[in-house]
Amino acid sequence: MKKLRAAIIIFIIFIIFLSGCRSATEIPINMEQKTGTEVPDPEYAVPQFTPLDESEYEGIQKEMIKLINQHVQYVNAKDEEKFKELFDNQDYGLPSFEVLGLVVDEFQPMKGNQGLVSILLTIKPLEGNRLIEELKFWYYIALNEEEGKWKIMSID
Repeated sequence: MKKLRAAIIIFIIFIIFLSGCRSATEIPINMEQKTGTEVPDPEYAVPQFTPLDESEYEGIQKEMIKLINQHVQYVNAKDEEKFKELFDNQDYGLPSFEVLGLVVDEFQPMKGNQGLVSILLTIKPLEGNRLIEELKFWYYIALNEEEGKWKIMSID
């Protein structure tokens, strides 16, 4: 049952990712060859990742933002072990992209120790030289009472 649920969730994320790619803004990353290293054209410079400012939030929203920052940190570091610890269901695998930017889109009303937040991401797929901007992901986050830790329940 867990494997089926994980497969369904991964399939949904894949479909959302593909549909987001069609509507997202794609920016080619022009590279110029100089002395054996690739240097981005300043017009298409790859942005450096900056985590969301946790001090702008309080309570449950702050816990959610902390967890999203950790999620992106582990995705970008390709740290699958720590990445999986963030999820209530540990069948998630690392995505095949790097996160370059995050913007909080909206928080949905929350009940108790759970919440839903949409995040607009700027990503760079691991294969290819393009950026995809404003790709929307919904994070469902809740407090795992047994562990006393905030966990990602799902990402859509």
